Amino acid sequence: MQEIGTVISVKDESVMVSVRRKDACRNCGRCGGHLSFGGDSMIVEAVKAGNPKPGDLVALELPNADYLQISFLVYVLPLLSCATGYAGGWFLGRLLGNASVWAVVFAVGGLAACFAWLRNYDASCTKAGRYMPVARPLGDD
Repeated sequence: MQEIGTVISVKDESVMVSVRRKDACRNCGRCGGHLSFGGDSMIVEAVKAGNPKPGDLVALELPNADYLQISFLVYVLPLLSCATGYAGGWFLGRLLGNASVWAVVFAVGGLAACFAWLRNYDASCTKAGRYMPVARPLGDD
């Protein structure tokens, strides 16, 4: 995944880049983007590659493998957790009686457990700097 943005500020190991927000990014925020007051742009912190200066155009890159992994974690894992909880609750409910109630309870529990785990995983990835885009000056190959 690649986006073009303008460097706003430079830190030791990272840069802050203003990028126009795409419709696909509207509710994600995984890249650390924050809405600016304009509403259609966001500020993203990225790992610095090269020596960009404020005002320079850079390409924000996120490797396709990371993009696919994040998509799996956000979209597929909760569905799998819900389905596993539902199946487990249904089988347990057949033993205890009222299988559909137990299936729904375990499905909601599976979703809650998945979202709790994702929240902790997100915090650890943010702290470690994992899944951060790389800001490469335009023209570099």
